[in-house]
Amino acid sequence: MLIGLAYLPLSDVFTDFDLVAGEFDNSADDLLDYFEKTWIGEPRRGAGRKKPQFDHVLWNVYDRVVTDLPRSNNSVEGWHNAFASRVAVAHPTIKKLTEKIRREQSKFEIDIAHLVQGYQLKPKKACYTKLDERIARLVRGYDPLQIHQYLKNIAANVSL
Repeated sequence: MLIGLAYLPLSDVFTDFDLVAGEFDNSADDLLDYFEKTWIGEPRRGAGRKKPQFDHVLWNVYDRVVTDLPRSNNSVEGWHNAFASRVAVAHPTIKKLTEKIRREQSKFEIDIAHLVQGYQLKPKKACYTKLDERIARLVRGYDPLQIHQYLKNIAANVSL
């Protein structure tokens, strides 16, 4: 259920982390300490929490899902891997790299022209579209009074 915290409004993350953490037995203390320090922020002596290692805006996707934005940067990683494959060498010469970048630019210009003409470029696989729709439906139906069920449902749909 910890993964579900990424799908909560930021205002609810702290209290719901404490709620979820309370359901674990003592054998999970090291995991929870790591999670709290890295992603949530350790409690301060007075009130509030210390800054976590990774800021909440880096991993919280609630607002992105609500506004129909991608939850990850996988498309960027995919492009980078494809471009590296097209370059085909670890350390290309400036001339070869410039040539590959120009070809890539030409490809993008064609893609942009197709988009402007109304074409859809490489549609997302149906299984991922359905997954995104399920997650969006869950997130839009978020009810803080049903937090346990919400986190279980999110966890059932999200795999690492």
